[in-house]
Amino acid sequence: MKITQETSVEILQKEYPIIYEGYKEILDQQFELFAKKHLDYGMQNIAGGTNLETEGELNFAMTGLFYRLSDKINRWKNLIISKREAQNETLLDTFQDITNYGIIAQLVYSGRWKK
Repeated sequence: MKITQETSVEILQKEYPIIYEGYKEILDQQFELFAKKHLDYGMQNIAGGTNLETEGELNFAMTGLFYRLSDKINRWKNLIISKREAQNETLLDTFQDITNYGIIAQLVYSGRWKK
């Protein structure tokens, strides 16, 4: 009989089923949102008119992503500190943008922001 060790994902699924299912559901929603926005904005929104081939081009894209993330985090912080309600996007929209920009940054950083 072969003994297999459970993966961390399998353990999480068993021990924390609500978190497990919620996380997977949110990932699916995030991907759908990313797909819709990517089709609207296209590749050059992140690449800034470059092909992301040189270190300078990559740094430019990563800097742009940093500023986008920084804007979202500062918005989140301001809403919490000021105790104001969001006027345009919901706080959930902000969380979604932060997550998707983080994934986009990983794609750019690893050289996979390509068709």
